[in-house]
Amino acid sequence: MKSKDLYGQAHVFVSGIRVYEHLHGRPPTLQGLSSLLEISEEELSLLSRKLEERLIISVIRTGAEMRYSIADYIRIEDLPKVEDPSRIKDEISQFQSRQSTRMKEIEKSLGKSTDKARIFDDLDKALKDPSILKTKKNPLD
Repeated sequence: MKSKDLYGQAHVFVSGIRVYEHLHGRPPTLQGLSSLLEISEEELSLLSRKLEERLIISVIRTGAEMRYSIADYIRIEDLPKVEDPSRIKDEISQFQSRQSTRMKEIEKSLGKSTDKARIFDDLDKALKDPSILKTKKNPLD
């Protein structure tokens, strides 16, 4: 989806519902919206849950099928128009600190520096060519 903020995505989703209903005379399924808007079903599914929580759309569940209709489109105006970039930066920095902590724990558990170099070399070789790994023979063979 080109628009990354929830405000723009909500407008696209609701517009897609309206256009689908106009063309087909019934509420759309996720697959129908996906083909109309040319957006993946996974992305639309995430968005539909967010919009349903905010009571912007309603989901009609019948058997194994879910169809979408507009509940209160005015609530779209309450959504944030721009994603907060500082929040994303905070999440990235937290992820990087967790990764560095995890790497330090791995290095600490490995012990001596000669062992570390050998183990990392073995891992690197195994990642490049998995056939090198010695597999245990199946006792049932």
